[in-house]
Amino acid sequence: MAIRVARSERKPTTRDARSLSTLRVASLHGLCGDLQASRSDRDLKLLESVRGSALVFPFAKGLRLSSQLIYILRKQLSELEHVEVNWGQVVGGDEKAFSPECDIIIHHHGCVEKWNGTEKPVMDFRFVPQRCALAVISCKSFAERVDREYVKKLQPFVPHIFFFAECCEPRKVDPLRRAAEKSGYAGFGYLYTMEKAKGVTTKDPEQWIRFLDRVISIVKKEAKVKRECDANG
Repeated sequence: MAIRVARSERKPTTRDARSLSTLRVASLHGLCGDLQASRSDRDLKLLESVRGSALVFPFAKGLRLSSQLIYILRKQLSELEHVEVNWGQVVGGDEKAFSPECDIIIHHHGCVEKWNGTEKPVMDFRFVPQRCALAVISCKSFAERVDREYVKKLQPFVPHIFFFAECCEPRKVDPLRRAAEKSGYAGFGYLYTMEKAKGVTTKDPEQWIRFLDRVISIVKKEAKVKRECDANG
């Protein structure tokens, strides 16, 4: 007669939670290191000071940040069926109005059109119907202030707008967060802080997790509401 041995399920431990958190922010650590190195490079700073302007086109710097965040968010939101993360614009319900450019759009599957979106695209810009838009994240390389006009222009097209910066001064973190919330942003996050005078950078992985959790929580709720509305016609 075979004897069955009951196996008790192991309860998650604090170590498990730490391991999961480490996995979640691993790619952000890599991105943070890459961008910190570029910003603090002494030779690059010297050349820029001689020239009197940035050597790398600011748009390219911003696109590097937002595109890497898109890849990260695609992984973080991969459990949500039919939810995509892209770069593009939101198209109004009447298809006559267009939102400002959106560094990151989190939306239900589908788009009105996409530019240069092939199997190996140089660019992949999506025009997302307003009914599919769940949230937008506006990205900034070095945040010194909150763009209040941007959020006003975007609010008619999408219910939730976040603000994410590559870096900012340490003393600016709380004022930027308060200003973002007051202006109508759903949340503010950043990769690292940088003291310009000293060139000292500091990162806070716990803050990354709080920002990601905030985005994921809102997207899940918004996706559920849209599914229920679609189901009810």
